[in-house]
Amino acid sequence: MQQSLTKSLSLSLDDHISLWRTRRETLVWLVTLIIQTGTVSLWRLAGHVDTRAKTLSVHRRFERFFQHVHLDEACVARLIVHIMGLSGKPWHLALDRTNWKFGRCHINILMLGVIHEKVCIPLFWVLLDKAGNSNARERTNLMGRLHEAFPDQPIASLSGDREFIGERWISWLESQGIPFVLRLKENMHVWNENHVPVKLSVHAARLRKRNSRILKGTWYLGRDPLKATTPIKIAMMRLKTGEMLIVAASRIRIKTALSTYRNRWGIETLFSALKTRGLGLEDTHMTSPHKLTTLMAVLAIAFCLAYKSGLWVARIKPPRHKSHGRLQRSLFALGLNAFRKAIVKMSELEIRRYVVALFKPNIPRNALIGLVL
Repeated sequence: MQQSLTKSLSLSLDDHISLWRTRRETLVWLVTLIIQTGTVSLWRLAGHVDTRAKTLSVHRRFERFFQHVHLDEACVARLIVHIMGLSGKPWHLALDRTNWKFGRCHINILMLGVIHEKVCIPLFWVLLDKAGNSNARERTNLMGRLHEAFPDQPIASLSGDREFIGERWISWLESQGIPFVLRLKENMHVWNENHVPVKLSVHAARLRKRNSRILKGTWYLGRDPLKATTPIKIAMMRLKTGEMLIVAASRIRIKTALSTYRNRWGIETLFSALKTRGLGLEDTHMTSPHKLTTLMAVLAIAFCLAYKSGLWVARIKPPRHKSHGRLQRSLFALGLNAFRKAIVKMSELEIRRYVVALFKPNIPRNALIGLVL
């Protein structure tokens, strides 16, 4: 049934991504095989293609794809938004970074996505040409690409971890009118008209586990009151582990800041799905930024198709929960297995209907043979 799936996906992608027929077919092979096998190793993928060509020839075809093909990032982002039905609602954005080493090469990816059903949907990313944290320029460029592709899209919030702080970055967000919730470090100093600069840990000293506090009024970061920074509001909570969660917020209700920040965990779930618990991103031997950027686009499409399948399965047959309240299996894991089983059990007509339904913005309500596990 691989050929039926390839044909159906190729037709659906043709409406969104402009590629020659053979290269579109190669893209479909990569997307479907990565979901099926859980790896991005081109050698391992090549042996699974249903074709008369030799495995070596298929592998060379894959290599040429990553060498010569440039997938327009705006087209890929619009495709993802269409598949996941993200249009027509304000977006809760999450920004984070994932990195690993291949030999002596540092692979460092800055990712921007939309939180949807507690999981982050990848939209834009950049390969950083260094190890370590991103800077304000790299972040603003990434946000600019989002605005260029979706100029009229309202943003409900932007969440970021302790890496994503700094006066220049925060000032830029404020100047663009972007609501944000950013985690602060305990050793950072804050002040206002009624308080001299002290560390945030001082304000949190008497906070017990699982208790929260909102600092009254407007605050400023830094030690020097003569250097006024962007005004922020501050909320904090001592987690059950004893660790402090302190966030700076602007343009959102401070009472909702902590709950809004918790949504940021969705991007950690995304990284886990792309890497060790799903699609095997770290299996790649690619180090070229161009090739890795293309690989990320392929993985983003694969992730969305699998996750959309998981949402479909959950609508038809709600998954079980463990005693602590979490799902027995994640929606992404459900989707991976549903996609794999669908290829084996569905007829050619059912595969066609399955793919057409996946490319519609709404989550389907009808059940298909082979989809529900």
